[in-house]
Amino acid sequence: RLAEDEGLLNKKFFKGMTKDEQKAQENKILRDIIESKLDIKGGYEKPEWTDILIFQLLMAPFNIGKFLHFHLGRIYKYKIMRQTPDDAEKEYQTRTVVGLSANQWEMISEEKKISLLKKELWHKVNRDAYREEREEAERIARASSNRAKQMRRMARKEKVPENFNDD
Repeated sequence: RLAEDEGLLNKKFFKGMTKDEQKAQENKILRDIIESKLDIKGGYEKPEWTDILIFQLLMAPFNIGKFLHFHLGRIYKYKIMRQTPDDAEKEYQTRTVVGLSANQWEMISEEKKISLLKKELWHKVNRDAYREEREEAERIARASSNRAKQMRRMARKEKVPENFNDD
């Protein structure tokens, strides 16, 4: 649709080409459009020059210092000084409880973020209740999986495999 709107799949462009050449050219055009429109996020970005191992090793002392400054500042501010968490801290705590990276947090919808923030997961009681709820949901999902049912049937017939986690 985007290619047609931009006029890239014009029939005049394909005049004089064989069917195979036309198909290959269409695929190339569509692939270019998808690459240009696709926003690769969620923790799986295209590598950059800063991702090179030698650069990472050179930047390690700086990154360790930044890490320590951030976490020691949080400990001092919220544990020692007992300040109430601001919005950024609430978001950070919620993101860590849910187990998302910063990029993954940015990719989820605003409605989902708001619903998670409404649960007030930065409070220990709410955080523990959320984790228990999540573990219960995972346990139910595992129990109802086909692999778990197969293992239960095999156990009843006394054909328990050596390693339960083999897939």
